[in-house]
Parts: sequence; structure tokens; C-alpha cells
Amino acid sequence: MLTARILRVANSPAYGSAKKISSVTRAVTVLGFNEVRNLVVALSLSGSFSSDLGSDEFSVRQLWLHLVATARVAQILARQIPALKPDEMFTAGLIHDLGRVLSCLYLQEEMRQIIETSRNEGLSILEVEQRHGLSHAEVGTFLAVKWGFSDLLASVVRYHHAPTGAGKHEQAAALVFLADGIAKKLGLGWDLAVDNDKLLVPRCLGLSGETVKAAAKRLHEEKEDLVNTWSQILFT
Repeated sequence: MLTARILRVANSPAYGSAKKISSVTRAVTVLGFNEVRNLVVALSLSGSFSSDLGSDEFSVRQLWLHLVATARVAQILARQIPALKPDEMFTAGLIHDLGRVLSCLYLQEEMRQIIETSRNEGLSILEVEQRHGLSHAEVGTFLAVKWGFSDLLASVVRYHHAPTGAGKHEQAAALVFLADGIAKKLGLGWDLAVDNDKLLVPRCLGLSGETVKAAAKRLHEEKEDLVNTWSQILFT
């Protein structure tokens, strides 16, 4: 039950509440609406997928921790971009790679072939997906539309590897593209990702190198707590 999980998380040491929280209303009062909303999104999405994705080569834990790390650094950076809402960008980061989960659940043989080619040829999963015509961005967009996510969130899912295609939502897609790259550089990425690219900062964001470095440093400083807290939230 979602309510029970929210209350268990709200009462966990990770949030350090001095008094026992016995209702969602109290959780909102103590933790704040945005924090509870982020918990609801994370718990709802993680509960929608089996922890066993049918492949010994795919770690659902690694993927979810990558999604959370991407969400967190997107939230941090969004505070420097007036047109973007930090908590909306947290959600965008949290859902950007759900297409990978769907692919491994329902297209297992195709994903095994993609993983094998990636390892044998030293290519990224994305490059091999594109060769096979099986883009996780397109798969994720199908889910985003089916579940009624906003146009902004669906656009981020679809274009987080090619932000210029997102039209009026280019900044949002570009921010998640950047956050995704930062998370991978800090070792909060999918086990099988081939990291052979420089970190690119899209010009449309208007962010200085120092701002990006500061956000990456903050994520690095939070890394241990982030992993411990969200492992408890998602996997217990």
C-alpha cells in the first residue's frame, strides 16, 4: 500500500523526524509537499516494475540509483534557470530512463543482443539501440503518454539525448541530458554504460562551467547519503 510505504519512509532515520508521523497530512507538514510528492512519484514508479528484470546482466538497483542521482542534480541545476521548476525537473530526471526498464522487461532477447554488441564492440547502449531501431527514449515516451504525464515530462523522456528536438521544452530536455551525464561521470550510472564521451553543457541552459562544477561537487558530496537513503526508500 502506497500510504504505508510513504509513512514508513517518513519515519525512517533518513528523514530524522523527532515525532512519529502517522498520516500523510502530517508527512506533508513535516517533510514539505514537494518532498512528499517526490517520494510518491519514486515509490509509485518503482512499485510498477519487478525487481527481477529477467536478466543477470541488468541491475535494477543501479538503474534506479542512477535515476535518483540524475533527478537530484537536475533539481540543483534548475535553481539557476528561471524558466524551470526544480521539483518538476526532479521528476523529469526520475523518469527519463524508464524506457530501459520496459525494454528489459518486455524485449529481453533484443536487449541481450544489444548488451552483447555493446560489450563486444565497445559501443554505448544508446548507439547499439539506435542501430537496432530500439530507442529506450521512444519506449519510455510510450509509457509517459500512456500514464498521462505532462507534455514537458514526455518531451524530456523522448529527447533527453537530443534536446534540440524538444522544441519549447528544449531547456528541460537539455538539463536532464546534462544531469544524466554528471551522474554517470560520478559513477551513479547503469553498470553497462560505455562512458566514452566528454561532458557537454548545452548552450541553451546558459550555465557557466563553474556552476556545473559546483553542482557536480554537491552531488559527489551527497553521493553516500543519496545511495543509502534511496536504497532504503526503494528497496526495503
